[in-house]
Amino acid sequence: MNFVGYKRVSKRRPCCICGKPDWCSFTRNESISFCARSTTNADRISGQGWGVYYHFAPENFTSIKAKKRATGKYLFRIQASKQELRDRVYRKLLELSPAASNSKIVHGKGGLVERGISEICRYGNLPKNDADRKLLTELLIKELDMDRADLIGVPGFWKEISGRIRLWSGYDINDELMLIPFVGIDEKIQACQIRFMKHVPNKSGHYVWLSSANRPHGCGPGSPLHHVSPGASSSKSVLVTEGALKAATAQTFLKDRYVVGNSGVASSHREIVETARHKNLEIAFDVDSLTNPHVARAMVGLIRLRYEDQELLTYDDDVKIIAWDCSFKGIDEALLAGNQLKSISVDEWLHRLSPGCFAAAQDQLSMLKKTKERQAVL
Repeated sequence: MNFVGYKRVSKRRPCCICGKPDWCSFTRNESISFCARSTTNADRISGQGWGVYYHFAPENFTSIKAKKRATGKYLFRIQASKQELRDRVYRKLLELSPAASNSKIVHGKGGLVERGISEICRYGNLPKNDADRKLLTELLIKELDMDRADLIGVPGFWKEISGRIRLWSGYDINDELMLIPFVGIDEKIQACQIRFMKHVPNKSGHYVWLSSANRPHGCGPGSPLHHVSPGASSSKSVLVTEGALKAATAQTFLKDRYVVGNSGVASSHREIVETARHKNLEIAFDVDSLTNPHVARAMVGLIRLRYEDQELLTYDDDVKIIAWDCSFKGIDEALLAGNQLKSISVDEWLHRLSPGCFAAAQDQLSMLKKTKERQAVL
C-alpha cells in the first residue's frame, strides 16, 4: 500500500487540527495530518516542530476515500474521540492510584503540600514497581470495561509481543513517581507527566512524559499546554510559567490571572499565543532566562510570535515579563516565600540579559525588531 504523497491545506480543505487554510499539510490518503500551529495531543512532533497526527489504523486506510474528505468533518470527529478516550483513561488512572496513597508525594520534599497545592485529588501515584503497574493496568481495563486494544493510542500504554497491554516502563524504579495531568482548555486531560520525587538540592526535579513512544504499538503525548482553571473568566490576564506544578502554585496565589503551564520554555508557543489572544500576556519563566541562552532564545521566540499575532489580528494588549528576587529560581518558590513579584516591560527584560543570552537571541531579536517597527507604522 502506498502512503507516499502530501498535499497542502487550502480553503476548500483546511487543516483538520487547527482549522486554518495555510501552512499545514496532510497525506494524500488523509491518514496523517501535519499541523504547523499545534502539537496538542499530537502522536509525535516532527523535527521542524510540527504536530503529527495519525487518524486511522493501517487496516482502515483502504476505506479512507469513501469518507467526506473535503470538509474534514470526519477527521475532526476522530480527533475528538481520541481526546475523549485519553481523558477517560487518565481520569480513571488517577482515581485508581491517587496521590493521597503516597505520603511522599503529598507531604514529602517538593510534594504537593509544600507547593501550596490543596487539590490533592487532581494528582496521581504511578507505581514504581513493574509488577504493580501490570496489576494497575489490568484493574484499569476492568474498571473501564473496555477491550485491551482500546488503550493502544493512549500515550503511556503499549503492547508487548504476548499481546499484553503494559503501562510505561518495563522496569522497577527506585523512586516515588507523581502523576501530573495536563488539562486542556476543554477541561479534558490531554497527557500526564511523571515527577521523580527524589530531592536534589537546587534542582526543580526530574520530569518525563507518561509516554510509550519508543515501545511497540505505543505513542507519545506531544507537548500540550496545561490550563489550571479552564473555563475561568476570559477577561483575565494570561500568565504562563514552566510546568503544571508551578502553574498550580501560581494560580493558588494569583487568582486574578488565568494561569497556564507549558512543558518547557520552547514548547506550546502557538497554544500560549492563542490562549492569550486579545488579553494581556505575562511571561513568568524561571530566572535562568537572564543567564541561560537557550531559555532567553525561547522567550524571545514566544514574544516575537505574540507580536506577529497582534499585527495580524490588530490588537495591542500588553506583553509583560514577571520578575522576582533572583535567589528564587521559579515563580512558585518566590510566591511561597512571600517574595514580591514585579512586572517589567520586554525592553527592560532584554536589557537585563547577560551578553551570552543577548547574543544567542540575536536572530529572534532582529525579527522582533522588524515586527515592532511594522506595528509602530500601523
